[in-house]
Amino acid sequence: MEKEIIINNKLNETGRISQFMEELGVSLNIPSEIAMSMNLAIEEIIANIIQYAYPKGESSEIQLQAHITPGRLTFQITDEGIAVDPFQKKRPDEKPSLEEQLTKGLGHFLIHRTMDEVNYRTTDTQNLLTLVKRLDIDFKPDALLDTNICRVDGIIVLDIKGRLDTANARDFSIAIQPLLQEDKPNIIVNCEQMSYISSSGLRCFLILQKSVQKNQGSLIIEAMRPEIKNIFEMTGCTSLFNIR
Repeated sequence: MEKEIIINNKLNETGRISQFMEELGVSLNIPSEIAMSMNLAIEEIIANIIQYAYPKGESSEIQLQAHITPGRLTFQITDEGIAVDPFQKKRPDEKPSLEEQLTKGLGHFLIHRTMDEVNYRTTDTQNLLTLVKRLDIDFKPDALLDTNICRVDGIIVLDIKGRLDTANARDFSIAIQPLLQEDKPNIIVNCEQMSYISSSGLRCFLILQKSVQKNQGSLIIEAMRPEIKNIFEMTGCTSLFNIR
């Protein structure tokens, strides 16, 4: 499974990286202390890229991808800034300033202490930084998202299993794209095995509902767990859907 986020090279965008990493940690049931250390390491790297890889005022994008396999997380950070190896050792005659020792040096220590593998390379136009974290845990099946669409007697049944959180919302959005093109669809969303929904997941539901109404169809949400229904109620979404 793969997750990704693309941000602008602005320091105020690092909050989105932090949220992405937090959601990823929660969705995979990673222990909080490990998730926090990975979050700090990734945020440190991207903040350094934003500050040092681009001339002042230059606008660009930075991509963070997370490749998820059992027991292993691989992160790839891609940018189009100045090609400078962030882990290149200084020459013996170069003495780092006190500020460098307290900031960049500390950041490098944190990254290498947190990650098991760190690799940097460049292409003609991009810088690619790959970091690997090996985890001696199995990701629980309900931490991921499984979406299934089937048709029964003219009714479209959308089954959702697992966590519809920020990390999984993009995959869910892609999965439901064909439903947005349906003419007069009759859709039942089975939420019996959906264990969590975030604001990003709610937005996907709203997009689907809006499309169904536009195409003169109907959308019914059923078998929702009490804790999921509570989220709909707290956000005022219950009045927007037919929930049974």
